[in-house]
Amino acid sequence: MDDETAIVEGVTFLLEFEQIESAGANDRDGAVTILSERFFPVIITDLCLVTKEEGLKLLDDIRDLSPLTKVVVLSAYAGGMEEELLARGATMVIEKPATGDMLVGAVTELLAKIEEEASKDDDLDLERLYLTVRKKLYSIPRSRFGLSHEQAEDVVQEAWILFLQKRGLIRFAGPWLSGAVANLARQKIDQKVRKRETFEEDEIFSLHEDESHGDPHDVIAVRQALARVDDRTRTLCLLIGMEGLSYEEVSAATGMPIGSIGPLYIRAKQKLRKALGH
Repeated sequence: MDDETAIVEGVTFLLEFEQIESAGANDRDGAVTILSERFFPVIITDLCLVTKEEGLKLLDDIRDLSPLTKVVVLSAYAGGMEEELLARGATMVIEKPATGDMLVGAVTELLAKIEEEASKDDDLDLERLYLTVRKKLYSIPRSRFGLSHEQAEDVVQEAWILFLQKRGLIRFAGPWLSGAVANLARQKIDQKVRKRETFEEDEIFSLHEDESHGDPHDVIAVRQALARVDDRTRTLCLLIGMEGLSYEEVSAATGMPIGSIGPLYIRAKQKLRKALGH
């Protein structure tokens, strides 16, 4: 979590390169939204999210929403604030500037510690666990993502199978299952959007190629420009610019943090204009 998009993208890229699934946010609201939907065993956050006060409030939010999460705080004031940061729930404080290797190393160290702690736990009563979380798990794909009963059934069963496969590495079963169900539901929506996107893109172009709907040369230029930009730019331009989806809908469909969609869409439009030669 950092108020600079480039830093968020850089760190998430490094983590993904190390096969560590990650997500990012650019502000406190975006971070709270993500934390309300998924459990993250480790969080890296800059102390100064526009203001230092926002960073401190985010620590309080994390402690309330996800008290079992281990938090790495990046701070240029680490020497004078470490005691306060630890008291607010930070697990580790790293002084800025920090290198990518330092951050990946911190996350790897904390994940290893979590796995070690998990290996010492007694076996769960799986039947009791399933009966306890079943209702909540089904509500996620149905209420939050609008999937059908059959689709929700598929998502929950797939999440449960993944849980059984990875049980030895999972520290907190309930939050992990909720996060897995939400991710799988997003993937189902994303698959639908991709299929619809391909169909509707061709439909939009075919409509505009009709003389009554505009200059076909403009349509060809847009199509060529979309083909030249990256996948994320093309997705944002199609979903927001052409389909008129809200940021909330795009976040649900793509899994992008809602707090990052606005800045990313601005950049996407700039890239598309550049590809068009404007």
